[in-house]
Amino acid sequence: MDAMNCHESNKVESFCVSDPLNWGMAAETLKGSHLDEVKRMVAEYRKPVVRLGGETLTISQVAAIAGREGDVSVELSETARAGVNASSEWVMESMSKGTDSYGVTTGFGATSHRRTKQGGALQKELIRFLNAGIFGNGTESCHTLPHSATRAAMLVRINTLLQGYSGIRFEILEAITKLLNHNITPCLPLRGTVTASGDLVPLSYIAGLLTGRPNSKLSDLPVNWLWLGLYGAFETNVLAVLSEVLSAIFAEVMQGKPEFTDHLTHKLKHHPGQIEAAAIMEHILDGSSYVKEAKKLHEMDPLQKPKQDRYALRTSPQWLGPQIEVIRASTKSIEREINSVNDNPLIDVSRNKALHGGNFQGTPIGVSMDNTRLAIAAIGKLMFAQFSELVNDFYNNGLPSNLSGSRNPSLDYGFKGAEIAMASYCSELQFLANPVTNHVQSAEQHNQDVNSLGLISSRKTAEAVDILKLMSTTYLVALCQAIDLRHLEENLKSTVKKTVSHVAKKTLTTGANGELHPSRFCEKDLLKVVDREHVFAYIDDPCSATYPLMQKVRQVLVEHALNNGENEKNGSTSIFQKILAFEEELKAVLPKEVESARGGVESGNPSIPNRIRECRSYPLYKFVREELGTGLLTGEKVRSPGEDFDKVFTAMCEGKIIDPLLDCLSAWNGAPLPIC
Repeated sequence: MDAMNCHESNKVESFCVSDPLNWGMAAETLKGSHLDEVKRMVAEYRKPVVRLGGETLTISQVAAIAGREGDVSVELSETARAGVNASSEWVMESMSKGTDSYGVTTGFGATSHRRTKQGGALQKELIRFLNAGIFGNGTESCHTLPHSATRAAMLVRINTLLQGYSGIRFEILEAITKLLNHNITPCLPLRGTVTASGDLVPLSYIAGLLTGRPNSKLSDLPVNWLWLGLYGAFETNVLAVLSEVLSAIFAEVMQGKPEFTDHLTHKLKHHPGQIEAAAIMEHILDGSSYVKEAKKLHEMDPLQKPKQDRYALRTSPQWLGPQIEVIRASTKSIEREINSVNDNPLIDVSRNKALHGGNFQGTPIGVSMDNTRLAIAAIGKLMFAQFSELVNDFYNNGLPSNLSGSRNPSLDYGFKGAEIAMASYCSELQFLANPVTNHVQSAEQHNQDVNSLGLISSRKTAEAVDILKLMSTTYLVALCQAIDLRHLEENLKSTVKKTVSHVAKKTLTTGANGELHPSRFCEKDLLKVVDREHVFAYIDDPCSATYPLMQKVRQVLVEHALNNGENEKNGSTSIFQKILAFEEELKAVLPKEVESARGGVESGNPSIPNRIRECRSYPLYKFVREELGTGLLTGEKVRSPGEDFDKVFTAMCEGKIIDPLLDCLSAWNGAPLPIC
């Protein structure tokens, strides 16, 4: 025992002296990029075994045990056995000596003035009175914690007890581990804890199962991806990276100007989250086929769109950067908490004493979850702002209103319902951003007069994560729709341009006797009209006199006629007299050519391939379109937007979005492009 005491004393001294305030350790965990950290989290999540030693448990390991039931097992470090047993033996020796020990010979909380020598009976009573939860009947109302959350709680509890300061027997930890490894999960109430002296009410049901209480039940709720804060924290980190990549894709389909990602801009702001967000977007946009094509459009007609893109695009790194910093800091705070010792009293075998304190106070969880939820709400707000621009033909640089893809826009309202749903999601998400931890109520006869509300905040954060996944799903499908519409637009514009050129050559080049006609000089300006006019503004009826194409084409011909001077008085050289022939020929040919081009795209045989294949964002598009089997949504098809949303949402909940997301960034070296 003396050797053990010496070992424990050296252990305590080492971590109390080397970094006495732990700021160094906290700073060390934030080194490197957020993306690299997410990659490590994903790799750790996929490992088949979680080895617990009390000090190195990660959020991704907790997420694996909770969400990958049956695919991953728990192993306890044998080196922890001696320390755990030493603290347990200290408690037993203390009892045998008649020492007054809180919770062993005394009452609890505000009634700790009571005394008893019946320690065993006291522990049974502790479990009994804490079994105060309400479950509901499971039909009209269910108040049971999803068993994925319960598994997470069991794992974290084992880990904190393994450090050897809690006075528990190692056999208890082995028993809980067996429950996890055999997929036996107790039924815990969803509500009824203030996360002060631990989550006493729900955790008492784990003890009830271990001790064979008659009211103990096994959880039969299916694995639920909406749970607690720990898996939510894991998912939030992934969703943060997704929001960066989606912002870059937004810039691609909106024909945005990539200078908003220039490294100097963000280096001058100094914030690492912003710098990384910009660098990730810069990487996606660097070499993008969309960006190259947009540059040509901007040079051809600088006045076609504003000099600067709107805030939702141009300031997305500045908006997302702080959220990433908050999410990272919260993640690390939670990881410190799940590796901490949270009992009271703490058994310090080396100094032969029990320390009565307040490590059970779960404030790091409550505050971290509140902060994470605020960041989630900000990410959702940016997505909604970008989505609103994307579906609005006043702002989306030529895409159709509502992202409608049909031949007849009067019978296709595209993503209008999705936009309404996005507004609903965003509203609820903004409400959930309100803090939980400022609603503390004094509990337990004013003994627990301040408490963290950590589990409540975690539940609200889990709701927020789920809503952000709904928004990310809807937005991702909309971006894929925009990509396909840009592809259709490019093929249709090329067809219109070729047809106008062909008709101009046929009707404007020569006169009645084969002589060269002054109207032949109109062709160049006619093609400029096609280049500058948004295709979807006229393509459903390309030769309509009320649509801009025919109006602008006629305007070109009229202007040339007005400049034709004395030649207009001669029937053989008059441009005015050529206008009708040109328009009639165009009306005869163009609709057929447009339909042929559209049919080619629909059949998978377009004359121009989809630009997305040449972009770093392609893996996400390919995943949504090819692996999940979604497609261009139109009013001509029976399939509704919600059917495609469900496919993507399910895949996102199952973690299948992670690999294609990381594939988009596989070539990034972790640094911005050089300033030159």
